[in-house]
Amino acid sequence: MEKPNADLFLAATKLVIDNFEGGYYHPFMFDNGRLSDRNRYVMRNSGETLYGLDRHAGHGLYYTTPRISKDVKTDIPNKKLYKYKNTDSKNFWEYLDKANAANLWKWNSEPPNKDADAMKTLASNIIYPSFLSNAKKYLSERAQNVIFNYGPLLFHFIYATWNGPDFFRRWGKRLDEDLNKGINNPAALLDLQLNYRGTELSNTDLSAKRMRALIKTPEFTKALYQKKKFFLIPLLLVTIGLTYYYNKNGLFKNS
Repeated sequence: MEKPNADLFLAATKLVIDNFEGGYYHPFMFDNGRLSDRNRYVMRNSGETLYGLDRHAGHGLYYTTPRISKDVKTDIPNKKLYKYKNTDSKNFWEYLDKANAANLWKWNSEPPNKDADAMKTLASNIIYPSFLSNAKKYLSERAQNVIFNYGPLLFHFIYATWNGPDFFRRWGKRLDEDLNKGINNPAALLDLQLNYRGTELSNTDLSAKRMRALIKTPEFTKALYQKKKFFLIPLLLVTIGLTYYYNKNGLFKNS
């Protein structure tokens, strides 16, 4: 199975976090006055959350130990009993534990600037296995090749990973249908994907309008469209080196 370029995946994931995922929430906030009435309704079923990663609902992303309870408030006291799946998950959640964010942070706050980038990188590393698993299950090899090599489509499917497997499967099926129709241009495929996303009834899917606006911004262009220029540098250096070698050894001279 082909895999996306690591730098491109990280850049796309950070764009998802910065534009579609929120800051910090802990269920303690529900009862101690740190939430407005509106936010109390929105967050009523959430566990401890940062950048859209839910420590309770997404338990299997972070821990090898089975979750003890489906009830958030029952589960919270058990977090010290769980064994982390990897160092990235451990560092991500223990950062919040050491900061005592559950008791001290305001709703929707984020780590300070010096730590935010590192935490987003950890979040990207955490979500990456889920993205690959979804891609293997729901994307043909042809679709994977297009998505993994075109930053805007990669961004779209990374966000679908946050949305959930049903969303990922839905968009993957539509992409394969369009590829089978002979539509091969990545930009055209992206436009179709956003059309599909924008005509669904789910509020999650209706984020298509925001995605279209984001794609036109310099931030997006710099992060995802121009990324491949850097991939060409090593190839250029190799080409220069080979040209020098062949010239030196007379391989380019007329016989």
